[in-house]
This record gives sequence, C-alpha cells and structure tokens, in this order.
Amino acid sequence: MRNLTTIINKETCLFYGLPGTAILAVSLILSCKVGNDFGGSTFVNTVSFFGCNALLWLLYLVLFQYLPVDLMRVWSSKTGPNVTEAVGTRIAKEQVKHPVATVQPMTAEEYKAHCVEFERKKQEEHQRLVNPIIDYVGRVMSPFMEENELDLLRNEIRAWCDNPNHEPKPVKLKTIHDYKDKLKTVSFKHFIWNIAARLGFENGYSGKIQADFIKSLFPNELKDVESKSLERSLTCSPDDGHIKLDRPKHTDNYIFHF
Repeated sequence: MRNLTTIINKETCLFYGLPGTAILAVSLILSCKVGNDFGGSTFVNTVSFFGCNALLWLLYLVLFQYLPVDLMRVWSSKTGPNVTEAVGTRIAKEQVKHPVATVQPMTAEEYKAHCVEFERKKQEEHQRLVNPIIDYVGRVMSPFMEENELDLLRNEIRAWCDNPNHEPKPVKLKTIHDYKDKLKTVSFKHFIWNIAARLGFENGYSGKIQADFIKSLFPNELKDVESKSLERSLTCSPDDGHIKLDRPKHTDNYIFHF
C-alpha cells in the first residue's frame, strides 16, 4: 500500500488540485445552464456535469501534458541527433563526480624519523644559544669565584637554560678584601638579566623567575634584598657595577658584549 504522503504532495496538488477545482466549477455552471434549457431535469444535469467534466479534463491533459512532450520530440528530431547528444553529454558530465585524490599513508618509520629530526634541530638550536651563555658565565664570574665554585655555577646556569623553574644550589664567592673589587647587588641583577634576555622572557624567564633564581644562587650576598625589589630593578643603573647591563640586538642574540 502506497504511503499517503507520496500521493498527496506539492506536485500532485499543483498538477491536479488547482485545475480540478476550476474544471469542477466550470462543469457545474455548464450543467446548470444545460439543465435549465431542458426544464431543470436532474438526469440532464447529471449527464451534462460528467460529460463536461470528462471533456475539460481531456482538454487539460492534451494541452498541458501530452502535447508539450510531442512538440519537444518533433523539435528534437528536426534539430538533429548531434544537438540531443551534446545536451545529454553535458548533463552527464555535470552529474559525474570527480574522484578525490588520495595519498599513501605515512609509514611508522617515516613518522618517527620526522619527529626525531625536529627534536634534533631544536636541540642544536638550543645548544647554539647555551654555549655562549656558559662562556659568558665563565668570563665574567672568574675574577670573583674559586674554580670549583665557578664550575658549580656554570652547571646551575646550564640546568636553568633547560628549565626556567630549576631550583639551584647556592654557590659562594671567593673572599675579596678590597671593597671596590666586590660584586654589588646591581652586578648580580645585570648578570642574571643578561642571560635571561638571551633565553627569552616569553619562554618563562620572567622578572620574578630571574629574581628568585639569582637570590637562590647567592643567598649570602643577597640576603638583605627582597625578591620583589630585585624583580623591579633588574635593569636599573645599566652602566654601574663590574657587570654591566648587556642588551642583545636582534641580529646578534647569541653574542655578549664584554
């Protein structure tokens, strides 16, 4: 049994419903007129109604369904088969969907090789930055530290280069009797800022991280200075102290200016 929704739809109503209503109205009018001419006979009214209805439906189907199809067939035969075939070919091409190109899946070995290569290049780039920093630490701190303590400092700085949250072990400065040759607070601030500027503030080496790190490295020398005070004044007095402030340039981020 056909579904009712497949019978009553928009196309069926437009094709049969509206014309049917008009045909019914015209049939009623004509049957009433014919019946009056024959004295109002019910039989004449009935026969004339169904007759008019059938004739009008026949006329509607001929004019709006069968005749247009026949006219199109005659027109197609006159224009020739080439035109019809061309139209059919164009429609067929429009209906054909182009296949989506696919690629071969990457093998597990290729995937791992690409990841390893990426990590290798990243480590090489990081090492290019770390080497000048370790060299800088040795150059500027050698006059103020014993050799073994300097090695400890270089190791702590090396670990800090890999992890900004590294908690360092404290190191000691060697005993210097001449007050003018001692490192002052401003030198410690410049020292740690010069390194952090190369590592990149956006990479986690913020002012607070710098202040906490340098205070942990030299707890005795900076015991009277609060971390917040260090953080606020890391770049103050850039030309004071034994260690000057060294701002890197965009073209020589790996270079320290002694």
